[in-house]
This record gives sequence, C-alpha cells and structure tokens, in this order.
Amino acid sequence: MIIPARKLVIVTLRDHERRVIRRLGELGVVQLRRLGEEDARRIREAEADKLRELEELSGKLIQLWQELSRLGAVEGGEDYRRYIELRNRLEKLYPRRDELRKLKSILKGLRSLGEEEIPVFHRSDTLFSKLLMTSRSELSKLADYASKNDIAIFSAELSGGEYLVHLIGLGDKLEKLQAMLESVYHEEVVLPASLPRSCREALAAVEAELDRLEDEIRSAEAELRRLKERIAGFVREDSPSIPILTKLRQDALRLQKELLAGGAEAHEELSIEEASKLLENLLKEYRRIRERLASVQEKRRDLEEVKKILEELLSKGVKKIEVGGYENLSVILGLVKGEDAEKARQAISEKPAVLKEVKLSDGRIFLLIACLKEYSDDILTSLKSIGFEEFTKRLEGLDEDLHVALEKVDERLKALREDEKKVLVELEKFRRENAAKIASIARSLELNLRIEEALMNTLRSEELRIIQGWVSEDKIPSLTAELNELRERIGKGFAYRFEKPRSDEEAPTALKNPKIFKVFESLVAQYGWPGYREVDPTIISGILWTLMFGLMFPDLGQGIVIIGLGIFFSRVLKGRVLGMIAKKIGRLMIWLGVSASFFGLLFGEFFLTEVQPLAPGLRPGWLEDPSGTIWLLKIAIFFGIAQIILAMSISAWNELKHGEIREAIFSHHGVAGIIAFIGFILTAFHFLGIAVIPGVLEFPELGMKALQTWPFYLMLAGFALMILRPIISKESFAMNMGNLLEIAIAFLANTFSYARIAGFAIVHAALAMVVHRMLHANLIMGIGMGLIFLNLFALSIELLVCMIQALRLLYYEFYSKFYRGMGRLYTPWRLR
Repeated sequence: MIIPARKLVIVTLRDHERRVIRRLGELGVVQLRRLGEEDARRIREAEADKLRELEELSGKLIQLWQELSRLGAVEGGEDYRRYIELRNRLEKLYPRRDELRKLKSILKGLRSLGEEEIPVFHRSDTLFSKLLMTSRSELSKLADYASKNDIAIFSAELSGGEYLVHLIGLGDKLEKLQAMLESVYHEEVVLPASLPRSCREALAAVEAELDRLEDEIRSAEAELRRLKERIAGFVREDSPSIPILTKLRQDALRLQKELLAGGAEAHEELSIEEASKLLENLLKEYRRIRERLASVQEKRRDLEEVKKILEELLSKGVKKIEVGGYENLSVILGLVKGEDAEKARQAISEKPAVLKEVKLSDGRIFLLIACLKEYSDDILTSLKSIGFEEFTKRLEGLDEDLHVALEKVDERLKALREDEKKVLVELEKFRRENAAKIASIARSLELNLRIEEALMNTLRSEELRIIQGWVSEDKIPSLTAELNELRERIGKGFAYRFEKPRSDEEAPTALKNPKIFKVFESLVAQYGWPGYREVDPTIISGILWTLMFGLMFPDLGQGIVIIGLGIFFSRVLKGRVLGMIAKKIGRLMIWLGVSASFFGLLFGEFFLTEVQPLAPGLRPGWLEDPSGTIWLLKIAIFFGIAQIILAMSISAWNELKHGEIREAIFSHHGVAGIIAFIGFILTAFHFLGIAVIPGVLEFPELGMKALQTWPFYLMLAGFALMILRPIISKESFAMNMGNLLEIAIAFLANTFSYARIAGFAIVHAALAMVVHRMLHANLIMGIGMGLIFLNLFALSIELLVCMIQALRLLYYEFYSKFYRGMGRLYTPWRLR
C-alpha cells in the first residue's frame, strides 16, 4: 500500500532558520524539497506583477506571511525603477565587454604574428592586405589556396579554437581570393581607427578599458542582486560557507584520526566561530609537538646509523678517522652500494686522491677519500651521480678516535631518547586532554555543514526563509505537535501548512505492507519505485512470482533445501550477495522454497525421484503420458491469461481513480483492451476446442466457424473502442490503426510467453525421469551422476534460471500493462 505524502511549507524569519531546519533534521520525518530557479521565478513574477494575485505557491505564501508581524506591505517603487535601470544598463554593457574581449584577443594575435604596429589593411592596384578570423579546419584550406596563388599568409591561434589570419598579396589576386572566401567560414576584422598605432599601446588601452568595464559590470550585478532580493522576494541560497566548513571538518577528522581519538564522545556543542578558532589553536599546538617529535626522531635515527657505521669500522680494524683540519687537503667520507664500488673507483681514478674502502655487513662500501681541496667539489659531484651518500658532515664534531667518538654518540643518543620520551608524553597528554574537544569540534562542524547543505535547498529573502519538504501522511499528526511546540518556544517566529501535491509534482512515496510481504518490495524496487499515483504491486508481485517459480521448479526435497539456505542467508550470513543484502535474499528464498515444496507434493517429485503426486489425475511417470504434458501446458497458459487480465484491470482501475476516464475506457490496457483480449482468448478456445475444466467448462472445436461466434464479435467490439480513441483525442488515426495490428500480435505473444512455465516444469520432470532410469540401469552411476550431480545442477543453475524467468514474466508480461515505476523513494532528511 502506498502512503500518500503531503507537502510541508514553512515560512520562517531568518533569525530562526537554523533552529527550525535543525529541528526538522532531528525529527527525521521530512524529505526536503529542493526549491530551484523555477520556484523563485514563480514568486518573482508574482511580486513584479502588481495587477494579479500571486499564483499557486506565492498566493499561499502571502497568507502565511500575514501571520508574521514583521512583514508589512512593501511598495518598492524606487527599488523597482532602479532595478529596471540597472538591467537595461547591463544589457548594453555585456555586448561592449564581448567586443573588448574579442579586440584584446585580436591584438594579442597581431603581436604573436610579430607585428609591433597595427598593419594598414588596404587595397591598391599593386598590393592588398587583409585580416580575418577563421577556424582550424578552414585555415588549412586558406593555407593551401595561398600557397598555390602566391599569397603570403600569417596565422596565430586565438582562444576558443579560432585563428587570426593575415593575408598579403598582389592586387590582381584579390578578386579571386574574395570569391574563394565565400566558400570558407571566416569573419573579416576591422579594427577601430581610434586605436594607437603601436600594438603594445593599443593592447594596454584595450585592457585598461576592459578592466574598467568589468568593475562597472560587477558593481551593477552586485547592486542588482541586492535589489532583486528586496523586489523579487526570494532567491536560491548560495552558501559560500560550505567549502570552508567542509575543509574545517576534514581537518578535525584528520586530527582525530592521527590522535586515535575516534572513540571519544562530544561533550558540548560549539558555534562555527568557536569550533573554527579552537580547531586552529589545537592544530597549531599539535603541529608544534609533531614537528618537535619528528626533529628528535630524525636526529635519533641519524645517530643510530652513525653508531652502526662506527661500530662496523671498529670491527674492521679502523681506529681513527681524521675529518677536516687541513689547509690544503679535504677528507670525504660516505657510502655506496657494493655494485657501485667500481664506478666510484673510476670516478676518482684520474684525480689526485687517496681512496680507502671498508666493506660493511649489509654489502655497502664505506669510502674514505683524501684529496686536494680544489678537487673535492668535482669528486663529490661525480660520486653523487652514482648514488654516493655523503657521511662527512655527520661525523664532524666527533673525536678522531672512533672509541671516543662512539662514546659521544651513545651520550647524544641517550639524551635524544629522553627528549623523545618527553615529547611522546606531551603528545599523549595533548591527546588525553583534547580528545573530547576534538570530538565536539568534529560533531559541531558536521552538524553545521549538514544544516548549511539543507539551507541550499531553500529560498530566502532579506527577512524570510521558505522551506519545503514532503511528509508521509501518517507522520503529520506527530510533526504538527512538534512544530506547534517549536513555534511556542521561538515566539511564533514561523508559520507552516500542509498541502496536497500539484498535478505536475511527483511526490515521493513510502510503502506500507504486511511484514510477511515486505521483503517483496525489493523486487518492485528493482523494476522502479512506484509513483505517487500508481498502484503498489508488492503483495500481488510476491504471490505471482513465488507461484510461477514453484510451477517451474516443483520438487519437495529441493524446496526444503532452498528453505534451509534461506534461513542460513537470513539468520547467519552477513553482508551482501549478488548486490543485495543477504538477509533479504534469504527471506525471498524461504518463499521460493515453500512454493517449490508445495508444487513438488502436487507433481510427485522428491530430490528428482518420482513419488506419488497429490494432484488429482496424476500418477508417477506422468511425463510419459502426453495428456499430462498437455494438462501442464494448459495450466501455464490459463495462469498467464489470468495474469494479463488482472494487469489490464489494475491499469483501468488506476486510470479511473485519477480521473483519466478516456484512457481507462479506450486504452489497449483499459476496458477496451480487456474486452478485446477476452474475446481473442475465447475465440481461440472455440477454434481449437479447449476443455478448461473437463466436464464443467469445455469449448467445442469449431475451426473457422469460430469467427461466427459471439466471442469473435466481442473481440471486434474491443478493437472498435480502441479505434474511437484517436477520434476522441484528435490524434493520428493512421498511426493508431497500425498500433491495432501490433496489439493483436502482442495478445498472442504475451499469452504464449507463459508457456515457458510448463517448459521448465517439464525439464525438471525430465531430470527426474533420467535419474529414475539411471538408478535402474546402474545403481552406482544413478547415485553419483543422477542423485548427486543432477540435484546439484538443479539447485544451482536451474534454480537461478527459474528465478530469472519468473522475474522476467513478472516484469515484462505483468508490470508492463499497468506499472511505470517512475516514482521516488521517500527518504526523510536526518541529522546524522
């Protein structure tokens, strides 16, 4: 069942807007409606036109405005005259700005062509000079023509994919060029005579004029916006604070994550200003601590590496390293990878230098190089090109004796580790003291961001804010009580009312179905959500889908397994399966399992073994009897006929319910279609001679004489009603006649489409027959290939195929007659 939605319209003073919108978010029952330019235009037009009442929304808003004491009658004559004056002024300024922008682009193009002065574009008996603009594709044509006709061509690319072209040639070539240009897209350029001759001076003058004009336009536009708010009443919200709030919130969340303070609870609510200032101070303090910690840790890691190198050098017999202290000599120390040692030797082989190598345990080579000072820079440059890591500066300040140097490194490391512990304690103290504050900042910023985003869906004037949304009818009583309470608290600072949707509005819909059928709403949603004026097909869809599956997959044992799988999916398995929530899939499978088990009892199948059928007239091995197959085929067709008539009946009822009497009577899915379809089916029964219920409802076989029976004339009557539709509606008669043939073919195709139900049931029975014969022929093969493999096949591939085919019949044969699925889900806005 579809729960109708009503439109909530709130008009509130700007002083209370955030409080009102927040309360709506806390209640979580209103789906905000985005008020766009069309809504604003409707109100602006109504305000500007003083000769008529405000239409629709505007008219209703005036009644609400009168409840607000601060809103009085506003003449606004001077404002309106100024508004018209500014608008007319801007209409003249915009083209002038476009001209100047174009002129600026042309002058830049001339400078790109190398012109210092604006060329003289003229025509004489001896020479001509021509300037024009064209596109890239046309430029190639001009270039080709110019090269063949001895015409000089110069071009420069402008903005927007256009090119500035300067053509120079002999005077006798101009006439032919003019004829050629008629077939080429171009625009001849005529520069104002008032421009200075110098391209640089002309460009500067145009840019200055353009800047002045841009300032004038911006000023006029700003004043126009202010006047528009006063005169036109309401404009869309354009909140510049959203990007700022978003960044602040991201900073707060990042800080919270880095401090591992996500579990802390927010204890207070802050304003945007308070949250912003507090966050700025906390970030500054946090960065100071982090920078200090990073500095200490970097020094510690550096000294740890120095210590490791010194210990290895001592173990290799190096007792002393002299770093610096010589007037003419330089000492270079550093590391290279083992595979780069030879390259290092080659780099210094031609220099007056002494090299000593020490191989370390990690495969790197420690190099000790002594050279003349004038060669040190060259040697360093050569070594760094092969990945040399200089170590000289890191050992400066240490003793030349490596034992003493190692003791100093240990002392420094001890001090650095103490410093690191202190900084970590300070960081932990900062986290402990500020975790709740950071949580409060993040929560406050999130709250304000959500409110700002909600306000983007509204309209505002200088004094008022209009908020609109959709409310499910069953929520209106409780929402009314809450809004009345809020109005009392803020001193009647806002007014509200509930309205029915306009005919051109598509209200969101909420579904309310019995709990047992609620799972089938997901099937409906896969096709499309029901619209405000549609019928909710949830219950009938669930019944039809499960019945069709059971007819196609009749097996008691496998049905019990499907029920078990459904219980597992719905009670045990978490997450998603095939893009759907496992719990929903499980509940659907339980329904399918019940249906398969029921029809398995009727048809006499248990894990692909034949048992005594409970259906009257059936016996084990019924598939081998042709009458059994015909009986099953007739059931499938009769089932399809009933579905099609039901779908068209729902369509006709839905059209009548919404006053579309013409569609309800004359449509091929309305009364006319029902009459024509019933006549078509009964004529076919008479033609073939069908026993619907043996001994009770039987049709004699009449062959071509069926065209003389009353059902045939009933079918013609239905088609005649359809023919009247274009006459009454004044539509194309020829097109409608073509549709009649299509409808007649569709009747036949739609009906026989349901034969697949019998087809899949026969396939399942055939598998049971195969198992039966395999068991009699070879017990081991019958158990292995028959009972095990074929049952697994049926519970996987056949199960999936039958589900899809039942869904296909539901969507394309049943829904297509009456259901559009173009609605929107009712999703109330909540402050999370």
